[in-house]
Amino acid sequence: MKKIGVLIYTYNRVDDARINMEIIRNVWGKSEQFDDVKIVHAFNGRKDWYPKKYLENELVNIKNSWHFQGAADLIDAGMRKFKEDVDHVIVLASDTWLIDPAYVARLLEKMDKEKACLATCSWGLPKRNELRDVGMAVDFFVVNMRWAKKYQMFPINYGEFYKKYADLLLYQSGGTVMLEKVILACFIKAVGREQGLSGSTRKKAFGKMLILKDREPVHSRIRKDGLWVRKMYWPKMGLLTHHDPLPKKKILKAEKITNGKNIEKLLEREDLSYYNNGIARAQYSSN
Repeated sequence: MKKIGVLIYTYNRVDDARINMEIIRNVWGKSEQFDDVKIVHAFNGRKDWYPKKYLENELVNIKNSWHFQGAADLIDAGMRKFKEDVDHVIVLASDTWLIDPAYVARLLEKMDKEKACLATCSWGLPKRNELRDVGMAVDFFVVNMRWAKKYQMFPINYGEFYKKYADLLLYQSGGTVMLEKVILACFIKAVGREQGLSGSTRKKAFGKMLILKDREPVHSRIRKDGLWVRKMYWPKMGLLTHHDPLPKKKILKAEKITNGKNIEKLLEREDLSYYNNGIARAQYSSN
């Protein structure tokens, strides 16, 4: 069986992170789909939010930086903890849960069969879904770890890129530096190193990528205020990405996923204001 790694990255969604680990240890573990799962948890929130390890093999605490760079720094810090003996690393934001281990196993098998080095999807909309335009999902993606190490897909070094190009992007389009596009560029550059090419490698890179069509498009529409509205549940994949714990609670109940003290607490409590230390407290009430 494969030895796989899971990188969970967290700022303040610590209850999401704990339940994410319980799903991996209990639901994945009892499925016998995987021989060994190494969990690395990269965290940059307040110490009192997450004072000690839970079910992860390694806990990495780093200084918090602002939103996009914070996520990139967490991914970089977590990736450093994996060695070449891990076949694949599954990267998950703390509130992104995979409750179907059979789907995960099929995905890894398909990556091997198609010789794909990265599995992800476009971070797009129904009528705007080109990878080169919107970038790739970073809340859930999978990399071939030996390949990523050999061809230096990581670190992302978002901060360096931002310092170099943020003013230019602001001048050209008024836009910011999207992590979803920077990490895609890191992948394309890694393919260039593998191929020994100095010119454009975008076409070859897309050929080494497994696109998760079951999740596209990630977003359903654009609100009047410009916010992209995400779809949050992908039943065929067993993928839950809600920020609000209430719909996740309903899905866990429906799927009879009950093992784990944090899962039990979520299922038993009527008032969910405790969740993630009270983030959006009013939103997290089931009354």
